[in-house]
Amino acid sequence: MSIDLITATHETFEPFVAQNFTVTTDAGDIELLLDNVKIFHGSMIRDNELVIDGVLYPPRKAFALTWEGPRDALLASGMHHVAHPELGQLDLFIKPFRQDHDCILYETVFN
Repeated sequence: MSIDLITATHETFEPFVAQNFTVTTDAGDIELLLDNVKIFHGSMIRDNELVIDGVLYPPRKAFALTWEGPRDALLASGMHHVAHPELGQLDLFIKPFRQDHDCILYETVFN
């Protein structure tokens, strides 16, 4: 299964909550746990049709993926190669937003 990130919705990722994804970095692989899929119900972004190069994309609500990663390996904010056994390879913008006692939390936003 591969995902078209333009048409992906929160429902695309919800079945994979509590599963590990592998991020490839120059320093080695880092495992991130998909902790949550948050829907921005008040969002007005992409609530209307989108046309790119003559292709019509349906409306979608903005959403975010929240990830948990290890405290001993900080991912810098930016594009990262992410892999999952069922979803395949994804290139996602991931940014850290909080360090907890036992993990670092990251976010990927789709709008």
